Amino acid sequence: MTFEKKINDLIPLFNNKQYGKLIFEIESNFDEKEMNSQVLLILGLARMRSLGRKLKDILLAAQNFKQGYTLDKKSKIGLECLRYYFYSVSEKVELDNTLSPTEYAEVKKFFFEAKSMLNYDEKLYHAMSLLSFKSTNVEFRQEILKKLIDKNCSKEKNLIIFEYIYNNNYRYNWSQRDFFNFTDTIKEKLPHIKLSKIEVTKKKKFKIGFVSSNMGGNHSVTYFIKDLLDYKNENFETHIFSDIDEKREDDTTKIIKAKVDFFHNISSKNNSEFASFLRSIDIDILIDLNGYVGKGRIEIFNSRVCKLQISWLGYNNTIGLNHSDYLIADKNLIFEKEKDLYREKIIYLNEIWSSHSGLNIERNYNQLPSQISDIFTLGSFNNYSKISDDTVEVWSEILKKIDNSRLVLKSSVSHSEIHFIKLFEKKGVLNKVIFKNRSKNFEDHIKLYKDIDLCLDTFPYTGVTTTCEALWMNVPVISLAGFNFNSRCGESILINSDLKDLVAKNKDDYISKVVSLANDTNKLKKIRKFIFEEVLKTNTFNTKKFAANFWKSILDTYTNHK
Repeated sequence: MTFEKKINDLIPLFNNKQYGKLIFEIESNFDEKEMNSQVLLILGLARMRSLGRKLKDILLAAQNFKQGYTLDKKSKIGLECLRYYFYSVSEKVELDNTLSPTEYAEVKKFFFEAKSMLNYDEKLYHAMSLLSFKSTNVEFRQEILKKLIDKNCSKEKNLIIFEYIYNNNYRYNWSQRDFFNFTDTIKEKLPHIKLSKIEVTKKKKFKIGFVSSNMGGNHSVTYFIKDLLDYKNENFETHIFSDIDEKREDDTTKIIKAKVDFFHNISSKNNSEFASFLRSIDIDILIDLNGYVGKGRIEIFNSRVCKLQISWLGYNNTIGLNHSDYLIADKNLIFEKEKDLYREKIIYLNEIWSSHSGLNIERNYNQLPSQISDIFTLGSFNNYSKISDDTVEVWSEILKKIDNSRLVLKSSVSHSEIHFIKLFEKKGVLNKVIFKNRSKNFEDHIKLYKDIDLCLDTFPYTGVTTTCEALWMNVPVISLAGFNFNSRCGESILINSDLKDLVAKNKDDYISKVVSLANDTNKLKKIRKFIFEEVLKTNTFNTKKFAANFWKSILDTYTNHK
């Protein structure tokens, strides 16, 4: 059988998604000399797309794509192999959280190699954008995203813009004025959905909807909305618009469903269909819990889909679109003198902008781990993307100043620590840093707090859920004062937990506070005791008090909105 005939026989198998048989045919009938870039591309794609694929299949696919590129670097097929090599490495990180220094160096080498030959290829940049996100290299990813925007990318253009805006929240390079100005440049470029004029009718109850792509999987957003829905104001009829595939709905989803009047899965609707659906059921108030995260539902907020459109919780910064009416915050997050840096009007809630419903586990007082092991253990369980270069620099100084100290890190999502491994190594403290794999279940994740003497918040993108979790487990958190809503969330939580002394004024103060507590364990024990005995009474966890204020503020805003 000729080589051409063998190739032609593969096409129907591929088109009919008979990937298992296709893999068997290639491995059985193609000798080593026939394994060119075209065959390797087909083989790799079959492994990536096969049902029930596992890590070993992704690893084999990555080998196929890599070999296909190295065999034929200057051809279109070779470039396709490289692009899918990046995708396969990203999926590997998603599954096992690992990316070796050698592998990462090779990926970047291949990217710059292809870039020098082609200058710019949109699909390749897309693949590299995803991989740089998984490798937590925020600055490099920003360069990639900016290139895609500057070149007016055609594929998922709006999502690239959203990711570019969101990515800047991890950096100090943008001021709040920059966020404000950039949204001004994009809002006219986003689609406007043509809808009929809103007819405001008198009702017994106002219909309020929450849009989210995170109503499952114990997502952090659910901890801030569960009790809010329980303590609903009688003036409202509640709706959840869930944007996760119905197959991914789980026990968390069931809990949310039981707490609302109506639950709608909108994952199969496009934005135009979703907007029309909102009109058809006459929603009065729509609250977005995603912002510039998720599947791009934020576009509907660029059109007037209901009388009142509000942003809250999921994205803590200005959205800045044509019909973004209000942003929910508190006085610790957006100062009065800064209101002009947010395009929305600000709904200032009393004390705190969100309140945590607590964890479904028994609270027990945790003794200082360092009194047992003589090692002072610092910890941060935030998403690895939040660990900025500035954060690594400050944490490294702390580790140098505290004898017998270590830092335990664990990401809340699938990311590789490869980028800041290099940074810690450069600072000479990598031997003091322990990287934990992402926990397979929530109980294992929470138990890790029992090994931590003091938690360290990230900056400028601070933790929210992780800070609440630490306080629930009576572990203090040091947070750095910020310059805008997003960078002040940790600050607001600590102030509202009656722990304002744990907020550092600047980086030097952050280092000083941590080192001081490490050297004064009696003071640290007093703080931990206070947290255990008192924190659940504070605004951070008083969800009933928060809910009363939330619903009243929304009702007042709706009544007075013109």
